[in-house]
Amino acid sequence: MAFVIKAFVNRADKDPNIGLIEKISYGLGDFSSQLLLTPVSMLFMYYATEYVDIGMAEVGFIMMISRVFDGISDLLVGYLIERTKSPYGKTRAWILRMIIPYFVCGVAIFSVPTNMSDMLKYIYIFLVYNLTITVVYTSINLPYGALSTLMTQDSYQRSVLVIFRMLGATAGGTLVMMGVLPMVHYLGNDQMAWTITAAIISAIACLGFFCTFFFCHERVVSAPMTEAKGNTLKAIKKIMMNKYWVMLTIAMLFVCAADIVSGNASAYYCRYYLQDDTLIGTLSAISNVCKVAGMILVVPIMLKKLGKRNSLMIAAALIVAANLSRTLAPYSVELNYVISAICGFGSGFTYTCLFAMIPDCVEYSEYRDYERHEGLVYSSVSFASKVAGGLGVLVSSFVMNFGGYVNGAESQSEQAMNAILAAHTIIPPLMFIVAIVALSCYKLDKIYDDVIRELKLRHLKDETAAEAKA
Repeated sequence: MAFVIKAFVNRADKDPNIGLIEKISYGLGDFSSQLLLTPVSMLFMYYATEYVDIGMAEVGFIMMISRVFDGISDLLVGYLIERTKSPYGKTRAWILRMIIPYFVCGVAIFSVPTNMSDMLKYIYIFLVYNLTITVVYTSINLPYGALSTLMTQDSYQRSVLVIFRMLGATAGGTLVMMGVLPMVHYLGNDQMAWTITAAIISAIACLGFFCTFFFCHERVVSAPMTEAKGNTLKAIKKIMMNKYWVMLTIAMLFVCAADIVSGNASAYYCRYYLQDDTLIGTLSAISNVCKVAGMILVVPIMLKKLGKRNSLMIAAALIVAANLSRTLAPYSVELNYVISAICGFGSGFTYTCLFAMIPDCVEYSEYRDYERHEGLVYSSVSFASKVAGGLGVLVSSFVMNFGGYVNGAESQSEQAMNAILAAHTIIPPLMFIVAIVALSCYKLDKIYDDVIRELKLRHLKDETAAEAKA
């Protein structure tokens, strides 16, 4: 029998009203996730071109291909979650298992050897990037996300959990964007400086994930495993017939891709348009302060009054308008401050709503198909966000490379400058518009209470039938 640490065992009997410590601990999970995902998504291309001195297009292609593998690994990890039986819980067990690998990979990805040929550097990046993101990050972040579906079935409590999650993500992203480049400059502004910085933020991330594991518990019991549920291909097929899952997945794909396209170009935009690459931290801080303010003061009210879908669409439209306005004065630091504030406020809605919709799709899937698939539903939506990450990097790197960007140049050609502007501020709004269109027929908010009512009746009947047999 495997050794079990009693203090770590899942407590399904915890109070269904989730307390503040547990909410904060859940938020620490996305704080820790962003300490790896944000530097990889937003700064790795800049690190690779400016400090490792390798080609932008080649790195973009590697990241795109790797994100496809990453998306596939989501489905595999979702499959494993469905079949996990552990005294620590279905999802909590995976968080515990991946903490140490998370630290090791977080350091390795920003430690590309400089004494290699370019080809060996590309091979190193491909292997370490996939180990870091495809294997380790997926194996800890996907169970973390699915954990919320097992903590409560109450839609409002889930929305509150997502708000704490977004607060954690915002704090983690802010720490990275404000701290990494200044820390790298302070430590010597070379390859070793990146490695030391990565080690520091990875250690903080591991501590945060341990808090999530220790304080958060699974309360919801999954429907019994049936022969049909045991067939993963049939289960995936049923999920793909869930129209609300389809709409949400498309929206997730384009919202995430838009942010990655813009974010991947942001360091270049700050360097060549605003003449200071460290301004990326200031703009990020402004954005994230407004995001937090919106999530705390406005999002809960909007969710109750307008629902997730309507709140998300309004926020997306606001982000589109703000981004396009940057073209009026792209060299203005002051205008960028204002735009960062507006986009930050809007993103507080977009991601809160998107991630709060995933558990709703889990419930609708059980309502529609009489089967509950927390892992597969979450992993299939997460698949879209992973593909979006690769697509975003590929689009931004392709556009800038096509424009003639030159690594480390003091100034860029007019065509290259236009390409940077397009990647940072023109292409992303077009992607948000696609997301708005995809959600135009999303009606799950209106029927969600009826869905939960029906599921509770079914569970009650099942319990009564089980007691009668006993």
